[in-house]
Amino acid sequence: MNPLPYILQLMPLLAFIGTYLLIIAYDKSKIVERVTSKGVKTEGTVVEIRQNPGSLFSSKDGEGEAPVVDFVTYNGSHRHYSTDYQTPTPYHVGQKVEVRYYFYKSIREVILANEGAGTLPKTLFRWGLALCLIGYPFLIKKLLLLGLSN
Repeated sequence: MNPLPYILQLMPLLAFIGTYLLIIAYDKSKIVERVTSKGVKTEGTVVEIRQNPGSLFSSKDGEGEAPVVDFVTYNGSHRHYSTDYQTPTPYHVGQKVEVRYYFYKSIREVILANEGAGTLPKTLFRWGLALCLIGYPFLIKKLLLLGLSN
């Protein structure tokens, strides 16, 4: 049994997955602007400093440390695990820091002062673009064959 025809049938799905990743990358790249404009400013306390766990597929720790911050909103106490790993870290346990949060329905976005969007938007963009470049030619071919059969 040759699996190639089955694989070729699933290739257009990569185009949709890639497009979805590009949409998420765009949304995540705007988190700082969205939280700064719509969010509420409050004060939090650094309760822990965490070591960078490294990449998902790596067995060794990454470089830098990031704070874990507790803060209080009108809905209660919340904890933010920052992914802004820095060496040396400008934070220490017990330090008071400025926190901005935007909670709306299921959206829970929190950033610290001087914190960026991180590397997630770039990573999602790269993967999305790669999957689109692979999947869209197959999708276009499928749509052209569908149009020619009518």
